Amino acid sequence: MQTMVSTAGSIPEPVPAAGVEASENDELQAGDKAGPWIVERELGRGGMGAVYGVIHEGIGKRAALKVMHRRLVSGSSAERILLEAKVVNAVGHPNIVDIFETGTLEDGRPYIVMERLDGMPLSFRADEGKILPDQVIGILLQVCDALIAAHAANIVHRDLKLDNVFLIDNPDDPTTPRVKLLDWGIAKVISNDVRHTIEGQLVGTPQYLAPEQARGAAVSPQTDVYSLGVMAYELFLEQLPFEAETSAEIMAMHLRCTPPPPSELWPDIPPGLENLLLAMLAKNPDARPSMLTVAHTLELVRADLQARKDAVAAERPITGRVATVLPSLRKSSKHDCANGFSPTEPAAWPTSPRRWPVAIGALAVVTSAALFLLTRETERANAAAPRHEAAADVRRPDTISTAAPLAPLPEVAAPAQDLAVAAEPVAPPPIEMPVEKPVKTTERRSSAAPRRVPVKPRRITPVDPDGTVDPYL
Repeated sequence: MQTMVSTAGSIPEPVPAAGVEASENDELQAGDKAGPWIVERELGRGGMGAVYGVIHEGIGKRAALKVMHRRLVSGSSAERILLEAKVVNAVGHPNIVDIFETGTLEDGRPYIVMERLDGMPLSFRADEGKILPDQVIGILLQVCDALIAAHAANIVHRDLKLDNVFLIDNPDDPTTPRVKLLDWGIAKVISNDVRHTIEGQLVGTPQYLAPEQARGAAVSPQTDVYSLGVMAYELFLEQLPFEAETSAEIMAMHLRCTPPPPSELWPDIPPGLENLLLAMLAKNPDARPSMLTVAHTLELVRADLQARKDAVAAERPITGRVATVLPSLRKSSKHDCANGFSPTEPAAWPTSPRRWPVAIGALAVVTSAALFLLTRETERANAAAPRHEAAADVRRPDTISTAAPLAPLPEVAAPAQDLAVAAEPVAPPPIEMPVEKPVKTTERRSSAAPRRVPVKPRRITPVDPDGTVDPYL
């Protein structure tokens, strides 16, 4: 997003300063010099100017050189880039980029030399993926500290946006990067004697523009509160409060429209945070909280989110891998809003094992044991009945030799096997074969102990038509 600088009426073209050529070829090459600073390479380019990596020819110190675009060089615009150095030095805050030299190139373009930072803009980090709410709060609190110091020095930034917040590594807290607030070139010094802007001038970026800026009215510290509210809304909810195809439509929405309630996008948003975002985006500057109140409320919200984390950890202890609970957005299904902290991946609480495989396995074991006992009882009953019938058949008259008289009944009360030996010529009755066959078959199926069913069968256990269960089929 580029900063928009125009007047309330038509947009006049900047008038080049005396001696400045109108050529657009204003890039510096490696080896070019700006005072004692030697250009190494270009680091970036924006709407106001380009930034180069430079090294001091005398002491070897590395720094960043910001040079205004040639087409923007005029009396007032040249003063604006030099004002940035004055503003930064007037505030002197660790969350504001340090500027330690100013100058002018041979072609008349002003430049400033600032500390060289290794990191990335907040806009790049937001594009990479969801930033957790506690990290967002840590970043916003550092921006608040820088703005509180600037407002105490009667300075309004007027161009707060994600591109102007630079993140660098923080050795003290690896989870929250250090913040450097950049681009104070269009900042306004609030003074009755000094006026650094023209009345009616429209300065800022449309997506983050306060209503009074869109009207071209006077700005105040509450203007920065509104722009910071837009940034906070975007970071917490992953979308801008107002989006349209043209800058004019966006500015009109800032003037007249109400942003979508944050709870529609994050159902479990802490109430204090939702009230803070809506208050910061109030159309009337007097209805917005001060920057001190914003910082204090963010501290309370962070404590609330931490209490939620502790409560969830106590109620649902995590075994195995650690899960991250992320806020869920209605616009995007990337997060889980169960507890309002989170996100870069969907919530992944370890799921409890399914119980239906265990129940089926237990049922299979019980069924197998019951069938085994029933089969043994049937075997005993069937085995006893055929032997009794065989003994009765041996005593029949047609199965005893007629050469000897019929013996009295008491004399034949011998065991069945003895009688069978006495009747050698007589073949066994044919009824024994069909009786022994099913008994033998039953013993074959039930003689072996039932197989142990595993706790988690590999698939659903089938049941045979005869009632037997084999979990390995």
